[in-house]
Amino acid sequence: MLKLFLIFFKIGLVTFGGGYAMIPLIEKELVLKQRLVSEDEFLDYVSVAQSFPGAIAVNISLLLGYKFNKFIGSIVCVLGTILPSFTSILILSYFYNKNNTSSYLNGFFLGVRPVVASLLLYSFFRLSKKVEKNTLNILFLGISFILVTFFNVNPIYIIIIGGILGLWINS
Repeated sequence: MLKLFLIFFKIGLVTFGGGYAMIPLIEKELVLKQRLVSEDEFLDYVSVAQSFPGAIAVNISLLLGYKFNKFIGSIVCVLGTILPSFTSILILSYFYNKNNTSSYLNGFFLGVRPVVASLLLYSFFRLSKKVEKNTLNILFLGISFILVTFFNVNPIYIIIIGGILGLWINS
């Protein structure tokens, strides 16, 4: 339990940019280093976590914690994930409210933005390698992207439709 807490705490401590930026770090730690889950299993957890409301990293930690130690595992992993963010947000908000015109703070955020974008792009390419390349998947990827990007369709509807189509095709 302590090991799981420390894994998620470490990831939560060093990741900026939200849940999607945490995905490659969670994958590296749990799939590649610790070998606690397989790549396919991790992709399944990411898919399920994305289909629920809330931060994806919290959802993934909740699901993986449950896999390892049921309810207590979920609590431990979620706490490990959110404690660093909660603490740093409290500290940052205090200093930001005191010095919101600080060139140091503005410089920090200016430098973090491209790093976060690169982590998101890395996550996309890493996850897309694991998705089977067939006509249906490529078509659904393209349609989903167009609907979300150009028509502002809520992603949850796309995820639900994708889940339903997957169930229908597999049955």
